[in-house]
Amino acid sequence: MIGTRRLLVAQLVSLVALALLAAAVLFAAYDDTHRRPAAVRDRTAPAVLEVAAARGALVAAHLAARDYLASELVDGTSTDERYRTYMAAATQSLSQIADRQVAGEEGKRELSTVIALLMVYQEAVDRAIEHAEDEVLSEAWSASADTIVNRGGTGILSRLDGIQRDQLRRLREQTVLTDARRDLWRAAVAAPLLPLLALAVAQWQLQRRFPQRLNPFLLLACAVLLASWLPVRWAQDTQNGLDQARRELVAVAGPQQGTEARGEAPRGEPEEARTTVTGARTEVEEVLDATSGSERRAVLIPLGGAAVALLSWAGLQRHLSQYRFRS
Repeated sequence: MIGTRRLLVAQLVSLVALALLAAAVLFAAYDDTHRRPAAVRDRTAPAVLEVAAARGALVAAHLAARDYLASELVDGTSTDERYRTYMAAATQSLSQIADRQVAGEEGKRELSTVIALLMVYQEAVDRAIEHAEDEVLSEAWSASADTIVNRGGTGILSRLDGIQRDQLRRLREQTVLTDARRDLWRAAVAAPLLPLLALAVAQWQLQRRFPQRLNPFLLLACAVLLASWLPVRWAQDTQNGLDQARRELVAVAGPQQGTEARGEAPRGEPEEARTTVTGARTEVEEVLDATSGSERRAVLIPLGGAAVALLSWAGLQRHLSQYRFRS
């Protein structure tokens, strides 16, 4: 009897400890996966898309200004309507980036520089148009505006590319299943196997020492542990959503990088670019919103761990109560 009591106590302690450990590891992996969609949806994705929108609008504005200066319509008094429309779109996007900056303090400083350069650029375009009758002076101001936009390393487009690279780097950090995250999930998938094995051993030992063939509480605990594949499946669906969101954002932002606002640059209408950005934003929001239900289910994991611990206690306590003295 003394040996049986010791065995029952050891089984109870090990089952409770393994159940809680498995729940903790699974919850850590699940929580890491499901904390990321909200951050991507609310900050990173809008930041990436607004940089892409600002860049596209600025390229279109610069090309419109060059076309206007080369035309016979320039009168020296006002800018082209298309140029004003595109610049307004670029300015609006830049102001929204400031509210959703995810590239840290360096990104904020770079964005402030871009906004300041944009004001200098607009001044140069205004002067080029103002001196349209003086071909040499107008071309000088036009060349200055072109340099402000296209200069490698320090021009507006190069700086926006740098900001975009930082945004995309942050996006990858939030969405990619890294080696560390993969290792955590391997541990989370393997962790429930330990209490399952311990329950199987406890059931076998109880059958040898007591007349009852099967312990219903331990069987229920096994069922709860087997249900742990559900959070794994939900997390996999969430990771698929993160991967899809990343591909959508890279498809919009990636091709823009390195493109200059030269005469050979694509002249897509900013309305088309804005439609592309809006479509990507809608797609990303829909994909990531679909994961919110799985995020709310995270509470089921600690509840499941507690249920396994309580069922293990209930299953063994009925036998422990038969042994009134301590070993």
